[in-house]
Amino acid sequence: MTEFQPPTLRVRAGAVSDFARDYAAETEKLGHVHPAVLDAMQEAGLPQLLKPGSAYTIKEFVDVCGILAEGCMSSGWCNFVWGMHSYLMSAYPAEVQETVWEDPKALISASLAPAGHTPGIDRDGAVVTGRWRFNSGADHAQWLLLGVSQDEGEPHLGLFHRSEFELDDTWQVMGLRGTGSKDAVMDGQHIPAERLMPFSQVLTPYGAMLILVIVGPVIGGAQAAVNEYAKQLSTSHGQSAMIRLSEASAEVDAARLVALSAADLLDLNPSPNGFITARIIRDTAYAARLCNQATRRVFEAAGGSALHESRPIQRIFRDVTAGCAHAKLQWDGNALPYASMLVGE
Repeated sequence: MTEFQPPTLRVRAGAVSDFARDYAAETEKLGHVHPAVLDAMQEAGLPQLLKPGSAYTIKEFVDVCGILAEGCMSSGWCNFVWGMHSYLMSAYPAEVQETVWEDPKALISASLAPAGHTPGIDRDGAVVTGRWRFNSGADHAQWLLLGVSQDEGEPHLGLFHRSEFELDDTWQVMGLRGTGSKDAVMDGQHIPAERLMPFSQVLTPYGAMLILVIVGPVIGGAQAAVNEYAKQLSTSHGQSAMIRLSEASAEVDAARLVALSAADLLDLNPSPNGFITARIIRDTAYAARLCNQATRRVFEAAGGSALHESRPIQRIFRDVTAGCAHAKLQWDGNALPYASMLVGE
């Protein structure tokens, strides 16, 4: 008798991606991931792939976020956010992790820049005030990780429960509207010491990984743009259109290979040295650059009809453009550290 073989991770992700595609326009209108899509993501276990104790690799996670983003880039983006910040929970004390994972499917969003402030941190904790931007997926998150500066000493990353902050809907943007990347606001909120961790312990060791995972959804969005352009072509179209399709598809394939190779490198070197870190940062920015070029290429080739709101390619173009605007995906600044190391400076 043939034994039942559960669907592989990529098959599960593909099924959720197809489902998310049907809700992509609605997700954009809602300004957050559609609840039905979130349920499908949770059922497939996609936001928990990097949860402490998981056996999945960084490479598998980047790949899955890309697959999901082919259907809906906002959903793929939120999945990378929730997954990456679940991973960071391993740096917190065991009792804090136990509290968070009382709900095994808890979602954690974040705004890592130290935009919040406390006069100081002592054994009782800290009183924090601040406004943090870009909290993607926060509407569905039970917890937020927020950067906090202090008068003296290094910044800390605080873990805040949903009851301890408010969301301000400032996310009226061109692309990635469905991520709901709203501001988190608090004024004089006390947080216990065990939920505050120094940047040097919770962020610095994972610098390369925090950047690499961003590009997964961008690759998926660019692949979706290529797929949409291919749908409107046939062999009767001119040579120029077919060459544009081929070139764009090659750029996306190259971006995927570059990113997954970087993920392989990180899986083999979980504590990378400065040279490997600089290379991964370079590769991430280069993959994003290729995706941006490919998406723009097919969007421009698609003609005036692509401008209609009824055409998915215009939403995909806006989403990829917005994703590539992330500071950690900008080519010039993120290419320089590796080049400096190559020349020995």
